[in-house]
Amino acid sequence: DPLFAFLLAGIGLFVGYQIVQRMETPPIVFTPEIEAAAVADFQTLTGRKPTAADRAKMKKDYITEELLFREAIARNMHLTDGETRKRLVDKVRYLIAGAPPEPNEEQLVDYYASHLDLYRAEPRSSFTQVFWQEEPGNPTLLLARLNNGESIKGDDFWLGRDFPRYGDSMVRGIFGQPFVEAVKSAPDGRWIGPIRSARGWHFVRRSERMPQAMIPFPRIRDQVRQDYSDAHSEAAIDTLLSDLKDKFDVAQ
Repeated sequence: DPLFAFLLAGIGLFVGYQIVQRMETPPIVFTPEIEAAAVADFQTLTGRKPTAADRAKMKKDYITEELLFREAIARNMHLTDGETRKRLVDKVRYLIAGAPPEPNEEQLVDYYASHLDLYRAEPRSSFTQVFWQEEPGNPTLLLARLNNGESIKGDDFWLGRDFPRYGDSMVRGIFGQPFVEAVKSAPDGRWIGPIRSARGWHFVRRSERMPQAMIPFPRIRDQVRQDYSDAHSEAAIDTLLSDLKDKFDVAQ
């Protein structure tokens, strides 16, 4: 009967598929080695031997965690969840690169000298502001009064009026890049404005502008050490990138 033969073929395909799936996804087994490790951890944390109930909970917790992990993989969370992806990438980075060797002082100084562009303090400015939440009336008159030495209060600003030696990046984070450019080009000791920012309107008097400068090695040694270690890890990973690109299809 053709229908019976078709049914047998279907059953065979289904059974074959189940066998392949089981081969690709091994069963969850609470092995004696896993139990021994769990018992050792339990004794370290509690200072006592586990009871039968404790052992049963260890097995239940292990199987639960393994089931949830496999369900997460089945839902492709390792592909879609940003935090999960980052943890896996960081783990593989460490597995590939290993722990970087501890550099000696000469190696650190050499790295510092070879990457001086990384270790420059950004430009800084000291300035005072008078702030309005809404555009002030007659701003030309206000500017003239400020430059004539009059004291004008304006509105309260959450960081106050005075900003001593603020780095450009900090000023940018508070007021925005147009504000940074205005302060950078302002003459020392003269009020300028109003400068508009996302926070409101500002009259500004710059009192000091410090240019970009080298940060001495002793002050930044820890950062140099971290950068040296990161560079070592990246170099180790780069040596394997071509192999990984061969292993996984990369669209060029």
